[in-house]
Amino acid sequence: MSLQIGKSTYVSEQRTLFIKNKEKIKLTPREAALFEFLLEHKNDIVTREAVLQEIWAKTDYFAGRSMDVYINRLRNHLKQDDSITIHSIRSLGYRLEG
Repeated sequence: MSLQIGKSTYVSEQRTLFIKNKEKIKLTPREAALFEFLLEHKNDIVTREAVLQEIWAKTDYFAGRSMDVYINRLRNHLKQDDSITIHSIRSLGYRLEG
């Protein structure tokens, strides 16, 4: 399935993000799962606990720190498309806008 977000396209079967149809970024399985979860809830706030439970199947401290790393990696991939943003919502979670 191909999804348009911002000026970019995500192809889920290939776990590939095409930034502005120029750069091709292959996501890791965990990055792809996280990005797809955020895409499913685009423009909505998703709690950290919901993301952790869905992607990591646990909500402990170490899974939370791992998620922070993956959020940062996705942000680094997406920074080339200024029409897509992953916002941190203090004390709640995240919101993907694009």
